[in-house]
Amino acid sequence: MAEIAETADTPVREVAILCSGVALGVYLPGLEIARRLRSHGVRGRVFVLEAFQPADVEDALIRARERHQRDFRALRMSQQLVRDISPTLDAAALAALAARLDAAGTTHLLALSGFWLPWAAAYARERAHCTLEALHIDSVPSPSWLPYAQRPEFAQAEHRYFIDRAAPRAAFRLEIGEAAPVAHAQRPPELLLHGGGWSVGTFASAVDDVLAAGYRASIVRGSAADLQPREGVRNLLLDPQWRAWRDTGPEQLGEFPRLGFADADGELRYRQSDAVPDLFGITRASLAVVSKPGGSTLIDSMAAATPVLFLAPSGKHEQANAEAWIALGYGAWFEQWREDGAQREALERMHARLLRDRAQVPEYCRQLAAELDAR
Repeated sequence: MAEIAETADTPVREVAILCSGVALGVYLPGLEIARRLRSHGVRGRVFVLEAFQPADVEDALIRARERHQRDFRALRMSQQLVRDISPTLDAAALAALAARLDAAGTTHLLALSGFWLPWAAAYARERAHCTLEALHIDSVPSPSWLPYAQRPEFAQAEHRYFIDRAAPRAAFRLEIGEAAPVAHAQRPPELLLHGGGWSVGTFASAVDDVLAAGYRASIVRGSAADLQPREGVRNLLLDPQWRAWRDTGPEQLGEFPRLGFADADGELRYRQSDAVPDLFGITRASLAVVSKPGGSTLIDSMAAATPVLFLAPSGKHEQANAEAWIALGYGAWFEQWREDGAQREALERMHARLLRDRAQVPEYCRQLAAELDAR
């Protein structure tokens, strides 16, 4: 997308999008927001938390991902032990970031990860012209926010949620790319299975049920070792060497991860779109997504009008997401759908509700740009 032209008549508004690259659940929405804001005349800049941590953090993160892929219970337990990571952040790098935001005239900080909150709150407190927004991808605060829930910084931020659990309703949606949702009748009998950015959860065990019900499966595997050819299955792999914090750096707009498509002989062909995540294109064409209830998965669901069949959640925040989505008629528990006959008609009804309701849900970037204009 071309840079925004700045003239005296069209001042450029600058938003700093503070996310994390360790999992894609907040990183991808951050990139999508940055791109969409630019279509509204707002320059969104993405900053990745891990770029401000020591180099040895990367090894620890990769080990944690591999451990959680092997043992989903370990992920659930680790989420209960989340602590403030501020002491691990590079003070000099953060000071340089503050200077860069000052030079750009940044007036709005948009934090998608709670780990940014102490630094972002301090930055905004010292600059009367700068506001701080905590944008929650999930319907309740996810683990990265919990260490700060009782601290003054939490109350300092304006909190907004994509899902209003109390209603329940989708409070906002994201427009991803320019293409409209694919009509249900035009979608092949195929389901997409994945485990979020870390490929964790029980999704791999659902393949047999999907095939037995007469559907094909696209599945995002956790590693190259899992790319075993199978009739009716398209194997996919997020590039295991790609790192949001290493490949894009803290000052750039950011790149979507490379997605590998496995040939029959197991050879991978990678794609990397600049406009939308390549996996979103598969979401648009699928009858449903089978996954744990991550907030980013629900953002994709609304954008593509593709229902979600939920597997076991990783924590209370994902449980809340699933309950809200099911109450709205946009999804179902996978086991319940299977026991009810794995009917395509049920998926069509969910698709129709998503398609009907999404037109009434405010598009987040359009609303934020209007609010910035009104200041």
